[in-house]
Amino acid sequence: MGDESADRKLLDFLVDYCAAHPSDDSDRFLENLRNAGDVWRPRESQTLAATETLGKVAGLAHPLAKPLVDGFIDQKDRLHWEQSYRKSHGLVGDDMLAGYGFVEILGKHGPFVSEVARCGMGVWGPNMNYPIHKHATVENYVVVAGRAVFTVGDAVDIEKHSGEAVYVESNTEHGFRTEDDPLVVFYAWQAGDMRELSKFQHVGPS
Repeated sequence: MGDESADRKLLDFLVDYCAAHPSDDSDRFLENLRNAGDVWRPRESQTLAATETLGKVAGLAHPLAKPLVDGFIDQKDRLHWEQSYRKSHGLVGDDMLAGYGFVEILGKHGPFVSEVARCGMGVWGPNMNYPIHKHATVENYVVVAGRAVFTVGDAVDIEKHSGEAVYVESNTEHGFRTEDDPLVVFYAWQAGDMRELSKFQHVGPS
């Protein structure tokens, strides 16, 4: 069962990190994150392989993100871990389905309910491919531990390390791949249907 006080602490970590991160892109989301999340509801615990991956990345965390990462590691086993995609969708590969997951703290399905903003933590294991996709919602990733190689629009094979942000405008094609390191991101969404299933450049796993 949920724990409102513990969930509030995680939301505070997320908002504080967004406020402290030195990026104009992060600043775009801050007002919505600060002014949402007054309604709380319990979420049942649900773990995935990504839950255990998160537990192994403390040494990869960016110094600014260490309180955020440590806070989620401490709470990882009681949180509600999800995946947007299922094998039946035929959109992402088995490698990704076997090792990714996310926790939504603020949003339509979060313990803190919001129709205007969504944020939480996402985790991908090593050697995964998130194929090129797009959605109407505006999105910001900040790598808080590990690294990945991103494509955003015409910018291809851009390596991002812990502490670096990736901003994605509405309906901009984007994707990434991890290599030897896992990837942990702070994510924030706003505008549009924040639970929209992405449209993929190529239907079917790559």
